[in-house]
Amino acid sequence: MSTEDRDLLQRCVRGEQGAWDEFVRRTRSAIQRGATVALRKFRITDKESIENVHQQVYVELLRDGHKTLRTYRGDSDLEGWVAVIAMRTAYRIMRQRAPEASLPELLPAAPTPAPGEKAERAEFLNRLDAAFRKLEPREAALLRLSYYEEMSYKEIASALGMPLNSVSPLLIRAKEKLKKFLE
Repeated sequence: MSTEDRDLLQRCVRGEQGAWDEFVRRTRSAIQRGATVALRKFRITDKESIENVHQQVYVELLRDGHKTLRTYRGDSDLEGWVAVIAMRTAYRIMRQRAPEASLPELLPAAPTPAPGEKAERAEFLNRLDAAFRKLEPREAALLRLSYYEEMSYKEIASALGMPLNSVSPLLIRAKEKLKKFLE
């Protein structure tokens, strides 16, 4: 953590005049980026949803006497840290929504599908979507982050707020469960 970041966070926690405005100015684009990336995974790109996550991040940071602000350890830059908080906030909001957004297109479209191929592909995607809906929300999120977003285990652990060493076994179980649902 830079001295400037540390000073800014301390001033925010103390409630110094102008500190929060500076924090918002410095982190606005990072929060926007994190919210946009996370919501895109659910095929949500409208400005209202992104703004909702944006505002919820600030609520989270200020809740319980700046509890979340105080957790910043300085392992990453301030903007990266708030972007991760924005992603987690978006995931939490989406998990609370029902029903879950439909499965994104995972298979690239063929330039000119052979007769019957389009129907087979549609049938497979419907089965895959139905299987995803049977998974627990955390299992579906693990698979989406790993395969659709191609995140590393470290990024997945951070995004879902779980220990790094839990990602691999949970991902293996989620894949096995998905495979069973597809059979």
